[in-house]
Amino acid sequence: VGSVAVSSSSSITQISEALLQYQRNVGILEKIAQQLLTTTSVTKQMQRDELEQQYNVQLDVLRQLEQRVKDLIVAQRKQGNMANNQALTKLERDFERVQGLAHSAKAKVSRQQKQIQQRGVTAALEENAAANALQIEQERFQLQLQQDKLQEEIMREREEEIRNINKGMHTVNEIYKDLAHIVGSQQEQIDQIENQMEDARNNAEAGLVQVQKANDRHNNSNCTIS
Repeated sequence: VGSVAVSSSSSITQISEALLQYQRNVGILEKIAQQLLTTTSVTKQMQRDELEQQYNVQLDVLRQLEQRVKDLIVAQRKQGNMANNQALTKLERDFERVQGLAHSAKAKVSRQQKQIQQRGVTAALEENAAANALQIEQERFQLQLQQDKLQEEIMREREEEIRNINKGMHTVNEIYKDLAHIVGSQQEQIDQIENQMEDARNNAEAGLVQVQKANDRHNNSNCTIS
């Protein structure tokens, strides 16, 4: 019986020491969590990365210590020693209280990590939106440049067409002038021909009159001789 009491007392001592170690590590976790909660500036990102590494390491240690305390409590309960039941119950309450502190610290850090992650997503979305807006503006600017260039080319082509039309009209005017000159020259020749024909007709008529007169004189002469 004495050896059983000593064994039970030793188990209670082990649970108490393990719980004390667990409580110390929970305190360390709370300090790291507090530093994480106050280190939110972008300029302190390197410091925050180091704190998160320490935080994750401490979580692993706490999981191991928590499991050890649970195993010791379960082993002590299996022994069924009523003498240490009160002490064991008190240790279990203390363990639950320390667990609550650990869970509270982890919940605060988890909420902050989600907020930071959400801010990062929001910032990334805003950055993408800004980049897309910039790209759209650049594409719009390039399109405007192309439209302006096309408009300039159209204006140049129109100006060239107008110059060609004016040049063609000038050429047509010159042709009309040349034709007018030619027609004028030909008209003078036609007038000369008409005058010459009129003179020839007049001369022919005059000649015919003379021939008729001569014929008449000749006839009269013949009549006198007989």
